[in-house]
Amino acid sequence: MLRKCPICELNYIHNGETMCRTCAAERSRRNLPKIEDEIIMCSECGENPALPGRDLCEECLKEQKRQANLEILADKVRADEADDPLEEDITEDASEED
Repeated sequence: MLRKCPICELNYIHNGETMCRTCAAERSRRNLPKIEDEIIMCSECGENPALPGRDLCEECLKEQKRQANLEILADKVRADEADDPLEEDITEDASEED
């Protein structure tokens, strides 16, 4: 999975990489500290430090998972409602009365 470089926000890097090649070369040329020494803030809330190797903090990651679970549950409910035989019987009864 690709994500933007947290330093330049221009180039894309793979998960597990801390910065793009361009930023790494620039840092080594300038003798700047490595990215591990810097604190990367959460890309969602911008208030908490992001988890290592992630773009999100722990709270935002939990919220993202919660939202995904809610969406899955909503899809199941919609599917159950579509397959509900009682609802089909009511629809058939109404059309027979006409």
